[in-house]
Amino acid sequence: MAVDVEERTFSEVKRLCYAGLDGPVLLDEVIKRLRRAVPFEAYCASTMDPASGLLTHPISDEMGGAKEAAIFFERIYFEHDLKLYKQMAQSHRAVARLSETAGGRLERSLRYLELLGPLGLAHEMRGVFGAGGYLWGSMDLIREKGRPDYGPRQVALLRRIAPHLGSGLKTAALRTQAPVNPTGADVPGVLTIDGSGRVVQHTAAAERWLRELEDLGPGWREWAGLPPTLRMAMVVLRRALRPERERDTESIPRLRARTRSGRWLTLYGSLTEATPERRAETVIVIEPTKPEELLPFSMISYGLSAREEEVVGLIVRGLSTAQISRTLYISEYTVQNHLRNVFEKVGVRSRGELVRRLFFDNLYPTLFE
Repeated sequence: MAVDVEERTFSEVKRLCYAGLDGPVLLDEVIKRLRRAVPFEAYCASTMDPASGLLTHPISDEMGGAKEAAIFFERIYFEHDLKLYKQMAQSHRAVARLSETAGGRLERSLRYLELLGPLGLAHEMRGVFGAGGYLWGSMDLIREKGRPDYGPRQVALLRRIAPHLGSGLKTAALRTQAPVNPTGADVPGVLTIDGSGRVVQHTAAAERWLRELEDLGPGWREWAGLPPTLRMAMVVLRRALRPERERDTESIPRLRARTRSGRWLTLYGSLTEATPERRAETVIVIEPTKPEELLPFSMISYGLSAREEEVVGLIVRGLSTAQISRTLYISEYTVQNHLRNVFEKVGVRSRGELVRRLFFDNLYPTLFE
């Protein structure tokens, strides 16, 4: 009976992964199916910015409230979770149990000590979902204290699902979808956040961009109600610009997130200098992502090889066949051969069509509405 449930769950999840759902919706539907075959009491899951590996659209249940959210964003995520994501990706390990990563002793885990344990939770199974060399999402399924740990078959089920969910999340992030409001101005939005995490100033454009990312509750300006994407950007920035760290503006992280209408936004910012009258504040800028930032993700959606991606990158910069040949130390004939393969994969016939397809049809569809 258990085998039948697992196989049915796998088939339903695999179908969902190729059904064209948005990332958060796909994660939510997959969690509902998994609960039948892999019982758990709490969960958290999120889509990811493929460039930075940071969370963008998290969803969760039974993971506490504002206090626990603060612990997670300010402590657990950067001291535990982010490192584990990277380790799992580098080792091509799609699934890991907390009991394994803690060496069999949960009390060694910061995540258990500060977040799960106080909530009455214990055993956790984590999945990371990658495709094309990037991570697109993650999922943690968590059980209460006193329940058994996840067994080999349950780990194997999530491992079977992982590549399909990675593909589904990648497709959700990269597929073309025209924005609801194509006439909206592309003016960057700016928010100022004080030391307590409260939005004290913001432009109309900033609120508009945030509403494109997710619904805003009546208390969205307070720390407890800050949209998760904004909170993530703020915490990352504050960590990067701690006084004990050298302030290198070139290394300040940028968080990219896809809106519900299909556009990509970039969040970044800076810290103001403190004065005797006023504490330092966080300034966050939200603006449409520049096309060149998303080119690598657009290319992987067509399955281009590493060499083909190099050729495309040089084409976008305006280099001729001869210049590409000299830059890559390959013959012009080989350049043309790569270019023919690229045209076939992308479905275009010229360089101009190629640039338009990669930049505008996939990333900025409304420019040609």
